[in-house]
Amino acid sequence: MAGVLWGITRSGLSNARMVVAIGSLLTRSYEKATLVGGFVHVAAGVFFGLIYTLILVAVGHPGVGANLLLGALIGLVHGIMMALVLVATVAEEHPLPEFQQRGFDIALSHALAHVVYGAVVGAVVGASGLLDTLNVAVK
Repeated sequence: MAGVLWGITRSGLSNARMVVAIGSLLTRSYEKATLVGGFVHVAAGVFFGLIYTLILVAVGHPGVGANLLLGALIGLVHGIMMALVLVATVAEEHPLPEFQQRGFDIALSHALAHVVYGAVVGAVVGASGLLDTLNVAVK
């Protein structure tokens, strides 16, 4: 997810520097924003990875392809919700002018990054054999 946002920012399409935005929202400055934002982003990634995995296990389709697609769908829903929160509230409350901008490009960047994140989580869960193991255990 961070890689997708980095690529979008580097391409000049949008300011998608989410790690710095999260960190500076908490620190109220650029100082240590990358460190704090990185920690929060990794912690959230682990937390939401577990949530996505629980959903994938509950649905229970073995295989990489089905889980990649379902993970991407979960990511799309999550991304749309986060984009709305980002555009509606975070931009208003952010202390740094750089991150007070609102726009479709910023929302779309974050939604797309969540889709990629969900697809990766789904592919990992599908490739892990976890669902095959659980399917055998249930029978």
